[in-house]
Amino acid sequence: MLRFIGRRLVTLVPTLLAVLTLVFVLVRVVPGNPALILLGDQATPEAIARFYRETGLDQPIWHQYLSFLGQIARGDLGRSMINDRPVTSAIAEVLPYTLELSIAGVVVGVLLGVPLGVVAARSNGGWVDWLVRIVTLGGLSFPAFVSAIMMLLVFGLWLGWFPIISGGKPWSDPGGRLMSLALPAINLGLVMMAYVARVTRGGMLNTLPSDFIRTARAKGVPMRRIVWKHALRNVLLAVVTFTGLYFSVLIGNSVLTEIVFNRPGLGKLVVGALDRRDYTLLQGLVVTYAVLVVVVNTLTDLLYGLVDPRVKTG
Repeated sequence: MLRFIGRRLVTLVPTLLAVLTLVFVLVRVVPGNPALILLGDQATPEAIARFYRETGLDQPIWHQYLSFLGQIARGDLGRSMINDRPVTSAIAEVLPYTLELSIAGVVVGVLLGVPLGVVAARSNGGWVDWLVRIVTLGGLSFPAFVSAIMMLLVFGLWLGWFPIISGGKPWSDPGGRLMSLALPAINLGLVMMAYVARVTRGGMLNTLPSDFIRTARAKGVPMRRIVWKHALRNVLLAVVTFTGLYFSVLIGNSVLTEIVFNRPGLGKLVVGALDRRDYTLLQGLVVTYAVLVVVVNTLTDLLYGLVDPRVKTG
């Protein structure tokens, strides 16, 4: 097991280096001049030159790249070009809200999707199966921002069950924080629920006709135990794979959800950094997203060994 974990961790280094290089290039090809956005169109050449000198943008590109890697190695993401605030501090303030929302969306998607997929597989071709397939098709059809607006209108404005501003509640008020998290988490989790239900249903349909299932039934093992203990365990590897991959998508989808529900998070920082061409802040945000994706994918690989021991010896 330790060798398995070691191999996965070693692959992190070249992966992160490639991701950081891509981030550095992409941020610098974003259209717009940060000096003109900050100083205005009437800025003098001297002011623009001073801005470039103070932010390091006047250095050769290779020097900027090495400085960028050196800062990342020290855990320093630089300072904002707009307000001179440390990027690390700005991200640290809102990162817990984005992680909280993304994890809650995964929990909602898995807790709803796995049972629905199992029930649909057991009722293959029946009315329950068709109902689940229609529900999941609806979950796949609505874009996240459309369903967010609809849920906000119905459950926030018309019924008043949930707060309209979905964020900012302190940890000392767990009830209020949970209520403010409910609608955004359900909105993110619905799309994942649809995918997880379909993945689970397909896996169960392939597993239930297997020889070991027929053997268990012949021995008199209750069908409920066969389905939830034996068959579902063989499907979990596909569910874990999809959950790990889709968690990265949820982190990206959380941007629109945070904006619609007026919730603090990385989404607002991304929009503000793009609007003002704050290269340093935008660069730090993209690095944060990239590192999250790489870490989640690595954790998913490690979970393979827990779900299916054959992966460790493969």
